[in-house]
Amino acid sequence: MSCKPGKLHIRHWAAEVTDFHGLKHVAGNYGGAFRRIVWLLLFLLALGYCTYQCALVIITYRSHSHVTKIDVEYETEVSFPAITVCNFNKYRESAFTDDDIKNVGVHLGIIDEDHDLIYPNLYTDEFRDFLDNVNWTAVEEDSDYNMTEFTTRTGHQIEDLVVSCDWDDQECEEGALTSVLTHLGNCFTFNAQTDGSDKENWFVSKSAGAANGLRLVLNLETPEYTPSNDLDGGASDAGFRVMLHYPTEPPYPKELGFSVAPGMHTTVSMRYEHITSLAPPFSTCEDEGTDIITHFDHYSLQACRIECETRVVLAECGCRLPEQPGDEEVCGPAETHECAHSTLREFIAGTLDTDETCECKSPCIFENYPFTATQSKLRSSFLEKLYSNSSNNFTTEYIDNNIAIISFYYEALNYETIEMLPEYTLPTLLAVIGGNMGLFLGASALTVVQFGEYIVDEISGWCVCGKKKNNAKVNGETAKVEPVQTVSAKDAWSDGNV
Repeated sequence: MSCKPGKLHIRHWAAEVTDFHGLKHVAGNYGGAFRRIVWLLLFLLALGYCTYQCALVIITYRSHSHVTKIDVEYETEVSFPAITVCNFNKYRESAFTDDDIKNVGVHLGIIDEDHDLIYPNLYTDEFRDFLDNVNWTAVEEDSDYNMTEFTTRTGHQIEDLVVSCDWDDQECEEGALTSVLTHLGNCFTFNAQTDGSDKENWFVSKSAGAANGLRLVLNLETPEYTPSNDLDGGASDAGFRVMLHYPTEPPYPKELGFSVAPGMHTTVSMRYEHITSLAPPFSTCEDEGTDIITHFDHYSLQACRIECETRVVLAECGCRLPEQPGDEEVCGPAETHECAHSTLREFIAGTLDTDETCECKSPCIFENYPFTATQSKLRSSFLEKLYSNSSNNFTTEYIDNNIAIISFYYEALNYETIEMLPEYTLPTLLAVIGGNMGLFLGASALTVVQFGEYIVDEISGWCVCGKKKNNAKVNGETAKVEPVQTVSAKDAWSDGNV
């Protein structure tokens, strides 16, 4: 008798051992051939459809698809955002000194090489008189001229720009507004925080509605507007640029802010959103950002853009602008307006040929403040009487052209949490695959173990058979090969041989 380990027939295994639905009817001895063929077709159909469904689930799992979960949280207090306010005008006419006009006048496009105003009709009589009295005997530029000090000093000052500040219907405490340099010059931020972990000093709203928030009365000071060819200067617009942002994030009002016109009361009704995205490969958000930013405590979109612009200006000009972070040398007047501003303008427009790359992505954890802004006309005559006893002494015409009131408040003390979740995790994947196997085949994890057991028994049988044949060849060609009786897995378990 020949050695045939295959006598551990799969038919016997299918009929007596496995838990797969349908296989017993295909391999069993009861019923006719027609019935077994029908059961075979049904089993193959169920196996094919189960395989198809499992393949779809695996493909979805490997594609890292996600779902979005949105919840509304209700709180008794909600942290207030930081609010940055900038005047469109960057330099005040009355703040210029002889030294300023000698060093930056030509570079800002105010005067020509002969010390004459390029557009004299755009300036006030006082500024023209000032220019006539400048002593031009020493016209060489100061190599140590400080552009940071110039930008801060000639920018609008808080005591002139902010007429009044009220928080929660009370006058703002000293220090609530802090100065910050941006592309728009000297700006002011309410609720700016440098330490993200210490939230005790943060402003929080305890009530919703227009009467419970921040109210700013701002003075545009249009007589102080200085037309220039600066990156953000010009004489075409008059107003404020306002940006809402998380208290620990740096402001970027030029690109991310909205405009407010004088003579109007602008009400800003806000909401708060906490957005959490999954790290790559589920999305393209920036998880840590520690390799991208070095001058800010944590990663944000505006922090990335500011640092990226700083690296570009440093690479192209060898210095940085006054509003850019770092310890590197600040550009002088000529470098600022002949290299840094033109480089920055081209870089923002995407036309600069540079090796520096800038790919700023949204952070994986993002605080957002959607808002709705509405405006109403100010009662100029009423405000004129209101401020008649103050040092301001505003006229109706001045109020229409210079005064803006902005109110910020939460429309409700709740906030949305928007969370990105993976569509399939590994436990979910296994559960779905197991569900399909159970639904269509009646199989489970232990059924898979049964199939593995059958494979092991078959391999073991072939190995025993091969060993017998090799022993016969070693002992001589006429050696008699004893038949190998291979038993089924069921008999092996019942006899205690396995």
